[in-house]
Amino acid sequence: MSEAKLDARERLGRAMERMITFGSWLMAPVYIGLIVVLALIMVKFVQDLVYEIPLILRTSDADLILLALSLTDLSLVGNLLMVVALAGYGSFIARMMGVRLSGHLQFLGNIEFSTLKLRLVGSIVAISSIRLLESFIYPAKTPERAIYAQIVIQLVLVVSGVLMAAMDRLAETHNHALPVNDPPP
Repeated sequence: MSEAKLDARERLGRAMERMITFGSWLMAPVYIGLIVVLALIMVKFVQDLVYEIPLILRTSDADLILLALSLTDLSLVGNLLMVVALAGYGSFIARMMGVRLSGHLQFLGNIEFSTLKLRLVGSIVAISSIRLLESFIYPAKTPERAIYAQIVIQLVLVVSGVLMAAMDRLAETHNHALPVNDPPP
């Protein structure tokens, strides 16, 4: 190949690297926004808890269970936000900046995309399960048609999670069976 073609390819490659790096930086405000939403969830969690504490002696068992489920739901959504923000930071921002993750954040460099997907699906299924359980505890508050829709959504989420896990397992098995090729020069 001629020197001019190699030089043009190299310039194009560097330009694409800069665009991809810039695109990754566009995600930084998204991760910050997730942390802001996490703070709002914490405010709502505390608000619900403070409101219910004085009423505890007059609260029925079912209402107490519903409160526990609601607070658990908020914590699961918060955990979901943290997993996405931490994994995104560890995978993109910290690596681009050349930041070496310290102590308790070091595990972020080891989170694989397939693991993150399964954790996200697991959290979403748990959140959906809590909502469905709330509908079963107080069926009068939720129209029957909405309960059926929640059941269908729950089944779709569970089946999707199982299929994703199976596909990841198949891909992992397939990747281990393939020979490693050196990249072209």
